[in-house]
Amino acid sequence: MAKHCSRVLANHVMDAEMEFKGNASLTNRNINILKNVSGGLDLRVEAINHNIGRVYFVDQGGNMQPLPANAQGQPIITMVDRAGTPVVPHNNEFLYIYGDSFVVSVNGVPVMRLDQQKQHSLLAQRQLQHDKIEL
Repeated sequence: MAKHCSRVLANHVMDAEMEFKGNASLTNRNINILKNVSGGLDLRVEAINHNIGRVYFVDQGGNMQPLPANAQGQPIITMVDRAGTPVVPHNNEFLYIYGDSFVVSVNGVPVMRLDQQKQHSLLAQRQLQHDKIEL
């Protein structure tokens, strides 16, 4: 596994090894997949509805799998919100809501961050011209 440099800074996990992989939208049915995250399992991120999404694991056949655990039966996959509060898994998946950011870790090492982006589409009548002041 690549060397990692993680820390909590201003309630965000910063990791020099992370890079943009795509957008996980709650407004469409796309499923984002991160391959071979732990023990040959793929991590999937998808919307349940316009306010709730889920993170879960599948085998190479696409079948949902239980969250991996260590020898003591403790989950090796964890998810926390921006404040560091653990997200308790339900039915072998983590549920998340619009309005917060989340980090998924394997054995304490962050592997994925879902950053909530506060933005809105600005729609207006056709005849209105649009401009923007960049600050």
